[in-house]
Formats: sequence, C-alpha cells, structure tokens
Amino acid sequence: MDKVDRILRTARAEAARAQSWADLSNLLFSPQTGLVSKAFPTQRQRKHFAKTPAYRELRQLVGEVRQRTGLAAGATPLKSGKFVVRLPRSLHAALEIEAVHEGVSLNQLVVAKLAMQMSSLVGAHAS
Repeated sequence: MDKVDRILRTARAEAARAQSWADLSNLLFSPQTGLVSKAFPTQRQRKHFAKTPAYRELRQLVGEVRQRTGLAAGATPLKSGKFVVRLPRSLHAALEIEAVHEGVSLNQLVVAKLAMQMSSLVGAHAS
C-alpha cells in the first residue's frame, strides 16, 4: 500500500467518525503534522498532489463532514490533549538529561512534573 492509499484509508475512517470538520481538516492538512504535509514534505510535492483525484477526495470528505457537523459548529476542533511549548535551549537540554537519567521519555517527565505541580496547587486550595 502506498502513501496515498494510506492517507485515503485513514481519511475515510476519520471522516466517518469525525465530530468536527476542523479536526479532519487539521489531521489531513496541518502544515506541521498533517498527513499530506508528512507524505509530501516539499511545496512542489504538495502542489503536484493537489492536482490529483486523491486530493479531490480528501477535500470532498472534509466537505461532507462540514455538511454533517455544520459550518460554524464544526469549525471548532476538539481538544487533543496536545500542545506545543517553546523552551529556552538550556531548559530543554536540562529536561532531556533528567529524562535520560530517570529512564523515561521527555514527554513522560514533563507530564509527571506538571501533575506534581497541579497536585500541590490543588492541595493548597483545599486547605
């Protein structure tokens, strides 16, 4: 199965259960994380792909979900639980070193640190 077939298969499955056309559109076309951007990393490749029947099908799927969810109501993506934080390089490096020392991923370390901080804040407000 080639990358276009994988994209179409994923898009069809996600379109069938999408609660927001914005989520489907982001999944497919987000500049950093979208399936199309990952499969076709250069502007030239994406421009070529945009002329294909597969691309037209992706746009049609987004349109069908837009009709089902509504233009305004479906425009708000659901929360993914993911966000990007920009850190100074020195802090990023220190966290990476700590994660390696603890034998966990950087994500696991940061989630644990945030959870501990939230726990202490909740405890302080309960007193």
